[in-house]
Amino acid sequence: MNGASDQPEEFGVQPKQGRQEEPQSNADSTSDATASPEDSTSSAPHSRRVRRRMSAEHIRQIKRKRRRRKILIGVLVIVAALAVFAGAFVWSALHVKNELQQAVSSAQGLQQTISEADTSKLEKQTTAFSDHVSKAYKQTSSPLWQVASVVPYVGNDISAVRTTVAAMENISSQALPQLVKVAENVDLNSIHVENGTIEISGLEASQQPLQIADDTIDKATREVKTVKTPHIAQVADALKTAETYCEKLDSMVHSLNSIVQVLPSMLGTESHANDAPRNYLILAQTNAEARPSGGLTGSLGLVTVQGGHVSLQPFVSDSEIQNADESVVDLTAEERLLFTDKLGKDIRDVNFTPDFPRTGEIVSAMWNRQYGVAVDGVIAIDPLFLQNMLAVTGGVAMPDGSTLDGTNTAQTLLHDVYVHMTPQETDEYFAVAAQAAFDHITQNVDDFKSYVKALSTSVEQGHVMVWSAHEDEQDLIADSAISGKLITEGAKPQVGVYISDETESKMDWYLHREVTTEFQKVARNGANQYTVHIKLQNTMTAEEAASESDYVIGAGNIVPKGQIKTALFIYAPANGRLVDWEFQNADDYKGVTLHNGLTVGVGDVTLQPGESYEITVHVQSAPDTGEPLTLRQTPLIEGR
Repeated sequence: MNGASDQPEEFGVQPKQGRQEEPQSNADSTSDATASPEDSTSSAPHSRRVRRRMSAEHIRQIKRKRRRRKILIGVLVIVAALAVFAGAFVWSALHVKNELQQAVSSAQGLQQTISEADTSKLEKQTTAFSDHVSKAYKQTSSPLWQVASVVPYVGNDISAVRTTVAAMENISSQALPQLVKVAENVDLNSIHVENGTIEISGLEASQQPLQIADDTIDKATREVKTVKTPHIAQVADALKTAETYCEKLDSMVHSLNSIVQVLPSMLGTESHANDAPRNYLILAQTNAEARPSGGLTGSLGLVTVQGGHVSLQPFVSDSEIQNADESVVDLTAEERLLFTDKLGKDIRDVNFTPDFPRTGEIVSAMWNRQYGVAVDGVIAIDPLFLQNMLAVTGGVAMPDGSTLDGTNTAQTLLHDVYVHMTPQETDEYFAVAAQAAFDHITQNVDDFKSYVKALSTSVEQGHVMVWSAHEDEQDLIADSAISGKLITEGAKPQVGVYISDETESKMDWYLHREVTTEFQKVARNGANQYTVHIKLQNTMTAEEAASESDYVIGAGNIVPKGQIKTALFIYAPANGRLVDWEFQNADDYKGVTLHNGLTVGVGDVTLQPGESYEITVHVQSAPDTGEPLTLRQTPLIEGR
């Protein structure tokens, strides 16, 4: 074999002498056996290229590299796809945010336009609003957003945006067209009052469209409020703006709907023109001696309405209403404990309770007891209401030659008359002033749009409230601000801060009050917890205390002259609780009780001239509601 070794060659390589060869596989042996002699003898022993057989580990490494390469390529493809998806989604999200912001911006004046029933302007605003919302809705309804909504962490943010946009689309497509119909039905420019007769049409034709709009907007607002706060700050800000817009629109449309539903029957207009006359009792209050829902009763007057014509009978002073030996209504044990039986016996104290429907029942019973006239409702007003309305209708001349107008009515009726007149003279003046001003504002309506705006402002500030003796009408207005009703439903958390004068003076003209609420945390039971901060200040100076009349500062029987003694009632939200409280003087906190199922904290604060006093209370809403907390308080004396 040409001197070849008896050992078979491996891959045609002659092993070096003395080298122990590795065992060969059967396949290798077969390959070597079939090699040609030329292949075996043509190469010199040391000139052949050495090729080693790959080990099993080496083969596994090669396979791993190939597998890693495939995985890397796959990952790069996925990353590229995600990048494209993310880029497309970011572009879409920015587009939605922009459209949402423009929608809210285009509708900023929508509430005012609706209240003014400006058809052409309303159509432009609703068209712009609808266009922007429609574009946002189209984006959030795409498969891109559907896929993004299931992505961990950001999926909730995506769902929040989609819910908000869908809710606003419902407002756009279902509610706003109905509001346009209302604007077409009611032309505020054609409404006027002449010789005590209110001429207004289109209210009944607007009742159904307004009800549809009210229901739609209310449902949409509740849906927007249920979304969780997004993680992304820019998204959270945009949704918060949309939520605020929905809340304002919801409140305004609901109040408007409540009024339109009951106004034709209360005024005796349109289909009610031939109804029997309605009698309404006007309860004129003085905020200088505060009561929870307003102020001490100063005078009362009866208004008769039929066929839109309003006739006002002479007002009577509170001193002409005799105190009852027993309460004119059955008082609950809670009412007797909190407000004493004066609530049902003394006309001056009928608004000891912050629940105005209860005040309406008591006042009507007292009036019927003395005059034998069953009233159809009670309307509470105060000098701030008169001032707001006189700013629109113009001033009214008083018998003494002075004029009450939109700048001086509160100052005159809440302070000056008590400085310059005796108690008997002020009773007479207050009755004349209330009658003259009310008569004036019901017969001088040249600018009805401004008139409605002033009336709306008074309702929001709590300076006018209405109770109807007709149950169906009362049900319609019960949830609106004009009813002055205590909220006893846990789904509508409200904290109440009410004061009542204990000085037996007119010192509340000098009482400055600030109340704020702030979300604090979510409690362990799931309830939202809030901080309520109350600041009271006696703004009278020591010099004023030494010079003011006793009618203003009191006789000094309750507290020294110049001091203000105030009873404080803090109502926790329905189905919620008062968590804790911190009075500046711990002894001023008197305890906790119940009223209409609500937890009430009671305090008693006395302020020296110039003294400030602060109270901090923590309250929780019902655990099963995410609705934000609202605040209701004794009406403030603004503009002082």
